[in-house]
Amino acid sequence: MSEEPRRDALRWSCVFAAAVLVATGGRLSAAKREAEAFAPVRLGHVKPRGWLRDVQARDLTTGYAGHLDELLQDPQTEKYLLRRENNDFVTRANNRGCRCDERGLATPPAPRTWWHAEMIGDWHDGLLRAAYLAGGARAKAKADRFIEAILKSQDGDGYIGIYPAGCRFHFAQPDGELWSQRCVLLPLLAYYELAGREDVLEAVQRAVKLTIAQYGPGKKNYFDTPKQRDCGISHGLMFLDVLEWLYRLTGDEAYRRAALSFYEDYNAARNVLVKDGQLERLLDPSIPFSGHGPDVMGFLRVTLLCYYLSGKEVYLKAWRNAIGKVERHLGVGGSPLSGHGEEIKAEGQKPDMPYEYCSTFYLLHSLIWALQKTGEARFGDMIERTLFNAAQGARFADGKALTYYSADERLWVRQRPPEGRGNHRFIYTAAFYPSCCHDSGARVYPYTISAMWMRSRGRDGDGLVAALYGPSHVRTEINGTRVSVVEETDYPFSFEIGLSMQVERPIAFPLRLRVPAWSPEPSVTAPGAAVTRDRRGFLVVTKRWQSCDRVRLTLKPTIRGERSVDGRTAVAYGPLVFSLPIPEKAEVVQRFPPVGPDRVGGFCAYQYDPADLASARRPLKLMGGKPGFGFRVVEDDTTDPRYPWDRPRLGLRGTMLGAGGQLERVTLLPMGSTLLRRTFFAASEN
Repeated sequence: MSEEPRRDALRWSCVFAAAVLVATGGRLSAAKREAEAFAPVRLGHVKPRGWLRDVQARDLTTGYAGHLDELLQDPQTEKYLLRRENNDFVTRANNRGCRCDERGLATPPAPRTWWHAEMIGDWHDGLLRAAYLAGGARAKAKADRFIEAILKSQDGDGYIGIYPAGCRFHFAQPDGELWSQRCVLLPLLAYYELAGREDVLEAVQRAVKLTIAQYGPGKKNYFDTPKQRDCGISHGLMFLDVLEWLYRLTGDEAYRRAALSFYEDYNAARNVLVKDGQLERLLDPSIPFSGHGPDVMGFLRVTLLCYYLSGKEVYLKAWRNAIGKVERHLGVGGSPLSGHGEEIKAEGQKPDMPYEYCSTFYLLHSLIWALQKTGEARFGDMIERTLFNAAQGARFADGKALTYYSADERLWVRQRPPEGRGNHRFIYTAAFYPSCCHDSGARVYPYTISAMWMRSRGRDGDGLVAALYGPSHVRTEINGTRVSVVEETDYPFSFEIGLSMQVERPIAFPLRLRVPAWSPEPSVTAPGAAVTRDRRGFLVVTKRWQSCDRVRLTLKPTIRGERSVDGRTAVAYGPLVFSLPIPEKAEVVQRFPPVGPDRVGGFCAYQYDPADLASARRPLKLMGGKPGFGFRVVEDDTTDPRYPWDRPRLGLRGTMLGAGGQLERVTLLPMGSTLLRRTFFAASEN
């Protein structure tokens, strides 16, 4: 047996052994646990092709994502936070002033000394994933150096983190212990899968076993630390990301028990600031979300994980309630509507309400878990909606800038707009302190690309799952046989998807193809295959596959309306929401010096105003009585297929009702290709 199936057997032992009653001296729960619907494909075994590869490669070479270490400065110290000499995981510089009291409890020298560690870990997470997926020797070299520095910094007891010896694990004041560890251990685990370094996995396990020994079952409740003034403690619940990954890789029961224990401690904590993920609140569907957006969106996946780890139906009920709640908070673009303090808003929602990029990314991350663990196709729809609209619409198409706060509809991108509340984070820039949202922007595509293909388990045998669509190449093993599939498509700018199979030897297995809700009756051509439909929203194509076998899937979108929170309508086609672009005038508020050995330039910070405010505000109504509101799909064949967001291939052209009932010809473009935009309109009755 080759290395990958051996690892997969180990990964799945924890899932399928738990599907039966077990009795091993009390070490395992006797509950009958559900098997997860799908399994992730090993990182690096799904690679982007076509426009996905080209956009990622450009982000690394000329975009901010590949150069943030040369762009991001601490405004107080003017240090470049992401450079090697300022790597706080190695230097622990921010916490050199830690002191312990007579009880042996440590106090960090200042609030938020974990901030830099978050920025360092999260940016490298996106950098190394993109570098190993799309290529990029310089980015890969930066990632390699980071990993080596972390490994070299690991203490003899296994500790990886930002606090000095003697000032770890037991604090008198709020800290970022679990969160900062999570932010560096995730890129280490990603590096293990991408580069195949067993020593990296061993280093992570040593670090995590040490942390479990301090905060695990029967130990101190980390989340109940008093005097919490920020979300550093709340963030720590997402240490479960690391525990889930290690349990999946190794089947070690210590990680399962620790994950359940950490959530139990979080539920029992009364001092923790963000309580939205506590079981008691989730079991009451009438309580809306109101906490810090990234935490709330990240916490979504915790009860889902606990259900699959324990089999307890109460966690499944809480998970279902959580998804129901989040859907009440989503804008049309797929991101949760936020307040200006990054909180998820329930009151006073408006279609132009801003949302924060980290909330967008952490929602997308949770939805990837939901798709993988439940196998429900609708979560794939939600992922694509979030990625292609809210996430893409908050960045420059060329990757040179991103806005911390964005909105589905906006007449200004300005820190002090002429109307409404100001927000110093509402600006397009190549670097912003803190860089959390820029780090998230560097991760959305790498995370989504790795989730495009999954592996299924079920009564019909092992198989492959086309979970998300886009040009890609997957290679894996099914029942000990090497299999690869090339997906050729320009999705979401076209809806023809071709799959070409290569197999080591003829092999029968089911190939699942997600059926989007906006294309309920797709057509599939697969000579010699049986095609059925499962209850979770997938076409199941089964045959004895041979090399050069092909499958063609044709999705059939129609122009449709999406209702906004105030009752107006946005126009959508496939996974894309379309907006009326508003001609803008730019103000450059900062210019960054060229970076890298090639002296890459063009990095700036911008604010935008409409070129003509009166025109931007002119009255327009959709033709409500016409199919597709009177719009038709138009294609621009002169666009560059490598960079489809720069000038989109697809548009919607039609007529709208203007002032005095006058007809006006307009062309709507994908939200992800616009800066200033109008997205929501009233609809006429005829």
